[in-house]
Amino acid sequence: MIITLLLICVFLLIALVVTVCHHALLGVPYVPTPRHVARAMVELAHIRGDEVVFDLGAGDGRVLRTAKRMFPGITAIGYEIVPMVWFCGFLWCVLTRSGVHLKLGNAFRADVRKADVIFLYMFPSCMEKFTVKFDREIRPGTLVVSHTFRFHD
Repeated sequence: MIITLLLICVFLLIALVVTVCHHALLGVPYVPTPRHVARAMVELAHIRGDEVVFDLGAGDGRVLRTAKRMFPGITAIGYEIVPMVWFCGFLWCVLTRSGVHLKLGNAFRADVRKADVIFLYMFPSCMEKFTVKFDREIRPGTLVVSHTFRFHD
């Protein structure tokens, strides 16, 4: 029993260190979107219910879970690069049977050509990179809803 508890504590400590290192290397901390903001973002997107909706840098998948609850017919896909944040969000999505597909991966490499709506909560340095990506990849009419940070132009 004590060995099991010790192993769990060691695993959690390693997971915490890995997560902190990821955030430090990427320069982007995990800051969850407040629930009322997630709902407002979904409302701003004017979703009808059959769209393909992405969240790039999805964290725990909160915005997508909110969108999926409000519009069960959407296809909800999120990308998160930090393994522990992704894992917690993935577990939450699975345990709640939300229907959200939360993927571990780099949002800058995500194929967003099929997106009807894209949600973002990124720092300005990332927004500049997404400007280039979106100019290259998204279809005309794709709506991008960003929390807090704007595209520079």
